[in-house]
Formats: sequence, C-alpha cells, structure tokens
Amino acid sequence: MTQNQLIEIVRKQFPDTPVAEIRIHLNDSLDEFCRRSRILTGTDTFTTVADQRYYSLDSTIAEVTSVDFDGYDIPRLTGRPEKRDLT
Repeated sequence: MTQNQLIEIVRKQFPDTPVAEIRIHLNDSLDEFCRRSRILTGTDTFTTVADQRYYSLDSTIAEVTSVDFDGYDIPRLTGRPEKRDLT
C-alpha cells in the first residue's frame, strides 16, 4: 500500500486534516514500526581509545546487537565489570 493510499484512507475519517500533517504521522508510525520490529539493521564503525570503556553512539542506533573489534567478536558483558570506569 502506498503512502497516497494511506492518506486517502485517513482523509475519509479526518477530512479536515492537512495532507502534510498526515504524512508526518505516517512517517512517525513507520519509524516506530521499524524500531519495534527490528526490521532495519546496519553497521557503524568508529575509532577506539585505549583505556576508554564508554563511547557515544549515533542517535539513529536503536540497539547494539553485537560488537566486533579487529575481526574478533566481543561477548556481551554479564554482571558488573571488575574495574569501575566512568570515563
């Protein structure tokens, strides 16, 4: 179903709603669907720094599913780290 078809369906129920507003809501709903269904995946690469544990991630990243460092898979930490590092 195309966005124009969806707009026509919405306009039947809400005839006074501007098309631009309907498009905003449809796009927000699509973003939410993709986030919840985890249908979109991707990768990101950044430079690491020695002795730094935490890094800022791009705001478009919804969930980290795996980490790879120099070709090796890094297992997910369970529990607390041995050394506390808040940098």
